[in-house]
Amino acid sequence: MTNAFRTLTFCLGLSLPQAALAQSPRLSEILDAQMRTGWKTEQGTHMAALHLQLAPDWITYWRHPGETGIVPQFDWSGSRNLAHARVHWPEPRLFIKSGFQSIGYADELVLPIELTPVTPGQPIELDATMLLGVCDDICIPVDLDLNATMHGAGQQDRAIAAALSSRPGTAKAAGLRAVSCEIAPHQRGLQLSAALDMPQNGANEFALVEMTGAQGPGRSLGSERNGDALMGHMLLPGTTTAIDRSAVRVSVVTEQGTVVHQGCALTD
Repeated sequence: MTNAFRTLTFCLGLSLPQAALAQSPRLSEILDAQMRTGWKTEQGTHMAALHLQLAPDWITYWRHPGETGIVPQFDWSGSRNLAHARVHWPEPRLFIKSGFQSIGYADELVLPIELTPVTPGQPIELDATMLLGVCDDICIPVDLDLNATMHGAGQQDRAIAAALSSRPGTAKAAGLRAVSCEIAPHQRGLQLSAALDMPQNGANEFALVEMTGAQGPGRSLGSERNGDALMGHMLLPGTTTAIDRSAVRVSVVTEQGTVVHQGCALTD
């Protein structure tokens, strides 16, 4: 494992009270971040990973934070010989903090990042930034500098391989029997709702509805359950009046794990 960055910018939200500022823990006590340089895949890409270790009771967020939280953001533009970076998010968990349901990770996160070079066979010089949030009783946005050079074959990394194998499973395997979608008026525009007929898989659960291919995560309007019927809702952006139903993705997140279904129908 190599040190990916030593510069962590501690950015506190402007709304944080001065008393909380004075009592805030040092960032080094909350978060340790390193880069795992990984290996070259058979497809010619390079599989690296960001390795985060969190202090007890602190969490960081999935690609969608749930009801509240900070959306992770990446900027790869400073990198050299990098055509594309794909983040492979491991299975997240549901956390309830201050009455809000958040989706993310506690203790540790190994986040695989698959890097595609512009020129195969040449080193990839990663010079990127990531904005993420870490939360306990307060939430702190953190800027990370991701710096590493990937060249040659590298070597297999068990931690990265384990993270790749722990991605969310399918809702069908968790007992999904039927799914349907509908659009209805909302005071802020239009609401997209997805109804899933499936058994409850945890004491607490959150149905996250998204549109794949959309720019950034949509606004979640929460979810509710009535017997075997689980409903999730999202606010459609802009003046959208029609949707591609195959682009609707529903993630059911519990304290035990996450399952995902793509589309507004159940297929074989």
